[in-house]
Formats: sequence, structure tokens, C-alpha cells
Amino acid sequence: MKKILVIDDSGVQRKMIVQIIKKAGFENEILEAPDGAVGIETLAGNFQDVALVLCDWNMPNMSGIEFVGAVAKVPAVAEIPVIMVTTEGTDDKIAEAKAANPNLAGYIPKPFTPDQLKAAIDPILNAAG
Repeated sequence: MKKILVIDDSGVQRKMIVQIIKKAGFENEILEAPDGAVGIETLAGNFQDVALVLCDWNMPNMSGIEFVGAVAKVPAVAEIPVIMVTTEGTDDKIAEAKAANPNLAGYIPKPFTPDQLKAAIDPILNAAG
């Protein structure tokens, strides 16, 4: 079964996202990273098994926008769906994220409901198998 990578500097936020995914009935293994730099390392070691990345924007060491831009430039991981889950919900920020990674799979502004998260990840994980 494919893995999900959750990148957020808030341990509470990561735990909440993991709980929502599990309560939604997904049994995927979930990897966690506290920033984009660790996210890159985690993805590098697991890229063949990762079906989805959920990534915050505002983090230390490497921001989410830097992460999605870096992922877009590496062919081996560029096709992995990435959904931004962030407080940065303005049209300008959404446009900036899509410019950094044209393959961006989604954008969920915080705060979000469990149903919003499930609706965004459901088609991606069902397609991944």
C-alpha cells in the first residue's frame, strides 16, 4: 500500500491530519516531517512508495513553497501529488504555489474540516490503490 507524507512544523497539526486520514478509513502508512528539508530527505528515501504529500507553507529550514518547487524539478518525484495545507489561502499565494509546482494536486486553506481534507485526498489515494 502506498504511503502518505505529511510535512508540517506543528506536531499538533501533523497529528490532527493523521487522525483525519485514519478516521476517513485510509490504511496507508503515514510518514511525517517537521519541515521541507526533512520532507525532501524522507521523500528521497521513500519516493517509489509515496502516493501523496500534504505540505504546510510556513516552516523553518525549508518552507513548503521551497519544497513544492524543489519537487517539481526532480523527474523521479515531480509526478507525486502534492496538496498544500496552509494558512496562506489568498489567491496570490495559491497562484504562487501553482507557479512553483504546476502539478500541484490541491490547496486546502487552514482551518479546514475533516470532510474537506477527505474530499481532497480521496480521489488521489483511490487512484493510487
